Amino acid sequence: MRRLAATVAACMIASAAFAQHPAADSTKASKQKVSHAMRPFVGTWKLASSQETLPNGTVRPYGFGPHPAGMLMYDAKGNMCAQVVNTDRPKWKDPDKPSGAEIKTALDGFGGYCGTYTVDEKNSTMAHYPEISFDPNLVGQPKARSYRFEGNRLIYTGTEQTGDGVTNWVMVWEKVN
Repeated sequence: MRRLAATVAACMIASAAFAQHPAADSTKASKQKVSHAMRPFVGTWKLASSQETLPNGTVRPYGFGPHPAGMLMYDAKGNMCAQVVNTDRPKWKDPDKPSGAEIKTALDGFGGYCGTYTVDEKNSTMAHYPEISFDPNLVGQPKARSYRFEGNRLIYTGTEQTGDGVTNWVMVWEKVN
């Protein structure tokens, strides 16, 4: 099972590295414009914090428990890869033969995808376009978000519609040097 997880992660990263960016074309001006918009994103980012505000005003960790960890990688050609995990997931009693319940808990605490990205500097928005994903329902579905930079931090914000109303989320990423 460990080998399977490592293989899946390696394939996700390799796929992102070799994917072609759909927005890039052969004109020099277009390439410069895309490169300029993407320049601040390029590199590796570690998740510093994430939270969501529920419709009733309650604030709680967003998606991956109170101690999430994540990595986000962008290249200058428009490829990206993101993985986030709940670090409080219990370890498997037998790493070579996890139970069904152990596998479910591990998978429920993990999210990741790779693909391409675009940046709209004018509106301070960007979008990820998953080409491969742990969640098959994300493939081909743009994941838009607002962004801003504060020093070495990239801050994403967004909203999600729930049965109770709209939740607001924030994810803060720190640049890895």
